[in-house]
Amino acid sequence: MSRLIEGGQCGALVRSLDWSGNSLGAIAAWPQSLTAAINLMLNSSQPMFVAWGPELNFIYNDGYAPILGGRHPKAMGRPFKDVWPEIWHEIWPLIEKALSGQATWMENMHLVMERHGAPENTWYTFSYSPLFDDTGAIGGMVCSCIETTAEVLAQRLADFRLALDSELRRAADPAEAMFRASELLGSRLGAARVGYGDIDASGEFVLVERDWTDGTIPTVAGAHRMEAFGPAIIAELRANQTMTVDDVNIDPRVNEGAQAFAAISTRSVMAVPLHRFGSFRAMLFIHHHSPRQWSAEDIALAEETLMRTWDAVERARAELLLRSSEERLRFLDELGQATIALTDANEVLAITTKLVGEHLGVTSCAYADMDQDSDGFTIRGDWSDNGSTIVGHYRLADFGELAVERLGAGQPLIINDNEVDIAPHEAATFQAIGIRATICMPLVKNGKLTALMAIHDRLPRRWTDRELTLLLAVTERSWSHIERVGVIAKLAEINRDLEAMVAERTADLMAAEATLRQSQKMEAVGQLTGGLAHDFNNILAGVGGSLDIMARRLEQGRIAEIGRYITGASEAIKRAAAITQRMLAFSRRQTLDPTPTNVATLVEGMIELITRSVGPAVAVSTEMDERLWPTFVDVSQLENALLNLCINARDAMPEGGSLTISGENMHAHGAKASKLGLPEGDYVCLTVADTGTGMTPEVVARAFDPFFTTKPIGRGTGLGLSMVYGFAGQSGGNVEIETDLGAGTRITLYLPRFAGELETPRPESPGATVETRKTDTTVLLVDDENLIRMAVAEQLRELGFAVLEAPDGPSALRIFEGGANIGLLVTDVGLPNGINGRQLADALRAWAPTLPVLFITGYAEKAVLGHGDLDVRTRVLTKPFTAGSLQETVVNLLQ
Repeated sequence: MSRLIEGGQCGALVRSLDWSGNSLGAIAAWPQSLTAAINLMLNSSQPMFVAWGPELNFIYNDGYAPILGGRHPKAMGRPFKDVWPEIWHEIWPLIEKALSGQATWMENMHLVMERHGAPENTWYTFSYSPLFDDTGAIGGMVCSCIETTAEVLAQRLADFRLALDSELRRAADPAEAMFRASELLGSRLGAARVGYGDIDASGEFVLVERDWTDGTIPTVAGAHRMEAFGPAIIAELRANQTMTVDDVNIDPRVNEGAQAFAAISTRSVMAVPLHRFGSFRAMLFIHHHSPRQWSAEDIALAEETLMRTWDAVERARAELLLRSSEERLRFLDELGQATIALTDANEVLAITTKLVGEHLGVTSCAYADMDQDSDGFTIRGDWSDNGSTIVGHYRLADFGELAVERLGAGQPLIINDNEVDIAPHEAATFQAIGIRATICMPLVKNGKLTALMAIHDRLPRRWTDRELTLLLAVTERSWSHIERVGVIAKLAEINRDLEAMVAERTADLMAAEATLRQSQKMEAVGQLTGGLAHDFNNILAGVGGSLDIMARRLEQGRIAEIGRYITGASEAIKRAAAITQRMLAFSRRQTLDPTPTNVATLVEGMIELITRSVGPAVAVSTEMDERLWPTFVDVSQLENALLNLCINARDAMPEGGSLTISGENMHAHGAKASKLGLPEGDYVCLTVADTGTGMTPEVVARAFDPFFTTKPIGRGTGLGLSMVYGFAGQSGGNVEIETDLGAGTRITLYLPRFAGELETPRPESPGATVETRKTDTTVLLVDDENLIRMAVAEQLRELGFAVLEAPDGPSALRIFEGGANIGLLVTDVGLPNGINGRQLADALRAWAPTLPVLFITGYAEKAVLGHGDLDVRTRVLTKPFTAGSLQETVVNLLQ
C-alpha cells in the first residue's frame, strides 16, 4: 500500500484525523488505489477532491479548501451529501454518471452555494471521473475544478455594457435613450418596472416622462411628490446615496410611505440619485411587485447604467442647445483673449474668478496671496453669483486644523460638506462666510506656500476630478499671469524713475537692474513668457509680412514673385516648430519615439557631421567602451542633443581646442544615485568634454533655464541645454555639468540601460505606393480644429485618397457605423465631447482589428498614447508637419 506523502495543510489534516469511526476505516486499511489517488490530489495545486465509499466520504486538498469557505476543515471525511446539501440535487446526476464509469465535464456551471452563511451565485468548470479500487470495481470518484465566478460575471457585465452602448447609440432623442436603457436593465435584473425621473426646480416632485414595465404592473409616468414615499428614504437620495428597500411593508424607513408604494403595485425598490453642481437632478428607479433582496452587483450595475445613460442623455440635450452653447463659447473665447492683454492684476483676477466660477457652476471663486510667514492670506479678487464678496485678510488657522495640515503640505483642501467632513468648530469660519463645500488649491513655489485659489458652493457638493484638475491648472496660470503683470508694472516704475534720475542715479540704476535680474531668476514663468513672446513675435512678423506681401502680389497679378515669400513663411514656421519642440523637451512634454539604441554606433555615425559642425580648429576624438550597454531612447532626439552639446563646446573654444566624446557603463546606487537625482540601476553615460573657457558657478546654476544664454544677441535662443535637460529627464535619466573656469567643461548624459537585445536591422522591402491605393482607400480624418482639418484633408486628397471628415469622436463613430469602408484613420489625440483619439481608435479597431491608425498631435499626450505600446499598424506624427512628411508616414503605414 502507498504511504501518504506530505501534502500541505490538508495532508496534515488527513493524517491527524481518527478515521476508525469513519466508514472508510483506518488509513492503513485503505486500498492502494485510494491512497495513490489521495497522494496525487494532496500534492497538486489544482483544486481537487476525492469522494470514496458508499457514503462518498469527502477528502480534499489545499487548493479546494478556499472553495469550502466556512465549512473547512469540518468537511474533511464527511459524506459528500452532508458537505454540499444545497446543490446536491443539481450535481447528483453527474455523480451517478461518474459512479457508473462515465467521466463528465462541465464548463461554467451555475450553482447557488452557501459557503459563508448566505446564498451566493457561483460558477464552476469541473470534471468528475470514476476511481477504481484494487479489485477493478468503482469505489468512488475524483473531481478537478476551478471557480469561474469572477470571469462569468465580468463577461456578463461586458456583454451588458456593449448592449447598453449599442442601444444608447441607436436612440434618436433623450427620452428614447432613457427608455432603451430602462428596458435593458429591467430585463437583466428581472425587475417589473424601470424608469428615469427628473427632479423639478422646487426639488419636491419627480417627473417621469416614460418608463418600462414587464407588463405585470402599470406605468408610473407623471408627477409624484417624493416625500409621499417616505421622508427617510428620500433624504438618502438627497444625500446622493443609492437607496434600496427589500420590502416596503416592513422597512422602518418607509412607514406611511408604504401606501404610496402600494398604489403603484410596488413591494421592493431601488433608486439611484444623480447629482449635478451640488443639486439633486434626477434618479433611476427600479421596482418589483414582490419582496426581493438587492445584491451589491445589482446596485453597482444600476449605478453604472445611470451614469452611462445620463452621459448619453446629456450629449443629446447638448445637441439641442448647440446654438446657445456656441454663442457662449464665443463669449468665453473673447473674454480669454481680453485677459491676455490685461496689465492690471485686479482686472485679471476679476475676469479669471468670474470665468472659473461660471464655467464650473459654483457659487463663488476666490484668489489669495499668502503672507510671508504663510500663517495668513489676503483674498485679492473674488466673484460670486449674487455679487457678494469675501475680499480681506484671514488667518489660515481660522479654517481649522485640516486646512493648516493640507494646505501647509501643499495639498488641496477638499470639503464636500463641512457639516460632515470636518469638526463643527472647524466649519464655523466656512459657515460664517456662506460656504458649505469647497476646493482650495495651494500654489507652492521654491518649497513655500505662495498663493491659494478656491471654488465654493453654498450647498453640499461632491467634487469631481474634472473640477480639481481644472482648478490646479487655473491656479498655476493665474499666478504666472499676475506675476507677469507685476514684473511689467515694476519695469514701468523703474523706467519712470530712470527718466528722471539717469544722470545722477547711476548706482541706483545698477541696483534696480540687479533686483530685476534676481526677480527674473526667481520667476521662471515670467522669463519663459518673455522669451517665447520675443521669438514668436519675430516669427509672426516674418509670417505676417510674407502673407501681406503675397496678398498684394496676388492683387497685382505678380504671381511669379510670391515663391520666395512662401519659402520665407515656411522657414519661419519651421523655426517656430523647432522652438516648440525644444520647449516641449525642456518641459518633458515632447512626443518621443524610443527604440533600443546602440549609442556607440550612433556616435560613430555622427562623427563626420560633428567634425564639419565644429570646424577645423577643434580636434574631435571618441573614447567608447567596447562593451557599452544599449539604451532605450528616441534616436533623433539623442542625435539632436549630442549635436547641441558639441556646438556649445565649440563656442566655448573660440581659439580652437579638443573635443572628446566618451561612453561608459555605470551602476548608480546609494549616495551616488541620490546626488545625480537618479533611481538606483544601470546607466549608459555619454560625455562631451572640451578644453574651453569653462563656466562660473552662477552660469552653471542657470545653464538649464529656458532662454538663458551667455551668447550675444542673435547667436542663440537659450533653449539648447534646456532641451537636452528635458529630453534626458523624459527618457528616465539626467544631465550633469562638471566645469572649472578656464579649464574646460564635461557634460554627461545619463540614460537608463536597456535590458533586452538589440534587433539586427533588416533591409526594407519595397512597399505599396500611394498611387496603388488611391482608388480603393478611404481616409477618416478627425480633428476639432477646422483649419488643420481643412489643410490635412486637402493634402490627403492631393495624394489621391478619398477623405471623410469629422470634428470629434462621436461624429467619427457615426460615420464608421454608417457603413463607410474606412482604410485608414487619421486622428488628433486630444478631441472634445467625451472621446479622445486613442479611445476612438480602440473603438474602431473593435470592429476592424487591422485598421491602420495615424495619430497627429501638437502635444505629448503620453497619458493617452501610453509608453511604447503602439503596434506596427500605428504611427504618430507631430504637428506642424509638411505634406512630404505626411505622405511618407502614410505610405509606410499602408505597406
